[in-house]
Amino acid sequence: MGNAEQTAVLVIRAWTEALAERSLRARITQTLDISTGTSVETAAGSEEEILATVRAWLQAFEPTETTS
Repeated sequence: MGNAEQTAVLVIRAWTEALAERSLRARITQTLDISTGTSVETAAGSEEEILATVRAWLQAFEPTETTS
C-alpha cells in the first residue's frame, strides 16, 4: 500500500471592531491532521499575527527533508 494521505485544515474568521485602535481581529482554528479530531484555536489582533500563524502552520505541515 502507498502512503496514507494527511489532510490539514486552517480556518480564519476575521472581523473588525470599529472602536478599537487596532480594529482587525481573527480567530484561527487549525489542525495538522483531521483524522485526530483535535484542533487548536488562536486569536490574532493584526495582519502580522495572522500571517505568522499561517506561516507556522504551513511550516509544521510541510514534510521535513530527511537525509540518509
